[in-house]
Parts: sequence; structure tokens; C-alpha cells
Amino acid sequence: MNIIGKLMTMRHFTPTEKTIAAYILEHKEDVIHLNVQQLAKVAYTSHSAIIRLIQKLDLKGYKEFIVGLAQELQVTAAHSAIDINYPFDSTVPALQLANEMAELMSSTIEKTFNYLQQEDLANAVQMLSSANRIYIYAYGDSQIRASSFQNKMLKIHKHVIIATELAEWAYHTQNSDKNDCAIMLSYHGMSDTLAKAAAYLHAQETPILVITAEEEGKLTKWGTTNLIVPNSEEKFAKIGTFSSQLSFEYILNILYACLFQENYEENVAKALDADRFF
Repeated sequence: MNIIGKLMTMRHFTPTEKTIAAYILEHKEDVIHLNVQQLAKVAYTSHSAIIRLIQKLDLKGYKEFIVGLAQELQVTAAHSAIDINYPFDSTVPALQLANEMAELMSSTIEKTFNYLQQEDLANAVQMLSSANRIYIYAYGDSQIRASSFQNKMLKIHKHVIIATELAEWAYHTQNSDKNDCAIMLSYHGMSDTLAKAAAYLHAQETPILVITAEEEGKLTKWGTTNLIVPNSEEKFAKIGTFSSQLSFEYILNILYACLFQENYEENVAKALDADRFF
């Protein structure tokens, strides 16, 4: 996860650190021109509190923080013209529209990558690797991403069940146990049905991987591990789920690739054998 992403999530921040982070996020363009003493003065805090916050961002010092923040602002500025919810209008020629969609996709992948944290990703891979059965809970467009993931996982002999298919999620939830795992795939993370399933799964000690853009939603409190994606799309004011679904596809592809890599030679051999069979 990048500096801005970590400041936004405020993971393990004290109240003082949350206040400093909120000030930096609100005045990003000004902060990159301040030294640590100046930032402490305008944020009504201390030099030592800022340094402690920077250490929680996994940075060595204030200079690295300022340089990194400035670089991220440059990247953000390069993509600032892209409207995630309305990436094109009714007048642009087809080739320009194609270029704008390419920029949207590139920006989404970059932002999603910057939100990833090594520990969370490693925990998610370990959870899926050790599970007897993997249940995915997803609705609408997200269920399409789940189906794609299910298809890929079959190729490495990992059987994924889409629990929300055919309205049978309650039975799948009851049948799962601590040797299985569940993936909750929900962009806004506000589904009452998924929250109910997650609470039940948690009670019976089934590990839960939550993939969502809403870190403070109904699902993350039940997650054994949470993978957070950028929260860029409005729930209703958009012309397509371009960014959210690309983020989900990217995360699921990463998980599949990591699992494939665990037994790389064996999985390559399986793929070649299957090709010969057909």
C-alpha cells in the first residue's frame, strides 16, 4: 500500500496519529513543501508524534516521507482527468474513448497494487492454500469475477464453490467448518446477507477473506484477513462498474498466481497434461 493509502486506512493509528493523517490528507500539496517542524506547528502536534506516524508508514524518516508523497501526488495528477464513474462522454470519437478506458484501467491497477500489503496478501494465500473447500460469496457483477476465479482454480485442483449461486448460501454456510475458508467479495461491503453469513462463519471458526473497498463496512469486522481496494466508485451514480470489477479481477488473479506458484512445476505439468487430453 502506498503512503496515501496507508494514511487513509489509518491502521493501528492512535487518536493523535489519526489527526495528523487527516491534516496531511487534506493539505497534501502544501505538506510536501514543509519541514517536520513546520508540519508539527500547522497540525498542532509534536515533532516526535509525526516521526512515530512516519515509522508506522514503514518509512525511515521525514525526507523519505516527503519524497514519496510528492511522487504519489505526481502519479495522481497524471490520472486526475479520469472520472471513474463517467470515464467518457457522448461526444468523444471511438479511438479517444478507447484511450480513456485504457487510462482508467491502468490507473485502477496501479491504485489497487498500491493498496496491497505483504502480510495481508501472504495471509490470504496461506488461507486459500490450506483450505479443503473455498466458498465465495458475491452478487451481481462480482459473481462474474467469482466464476472466473472458480474456473482458474479448477486448473490447479482447488475446488471453489460460489455459495451465493442458486440462493443456497445458507446451506453452504452451515456446511462449512474451520478446515474450509470463505471469500466475501463485496465492493461497498454493506450487504446484510453477506454480513449475516460472515457472522455465522466467524462463530464456527471458518477463516474469512474479505475483499472490499469499504474498510469500515459490515464485513471487515468478521474478516480473518481483509484485502482493501480503492474506494473510487459511487454506488449508484456511474455508467458501469469498470474500476471496481477490474480491482477485484486483479486481486483474484494475484491470489491464483500465488497459489499456482506454490507448486509451480507440478501445476505446469497438470496444464500440459490437460491440453494433451483434449
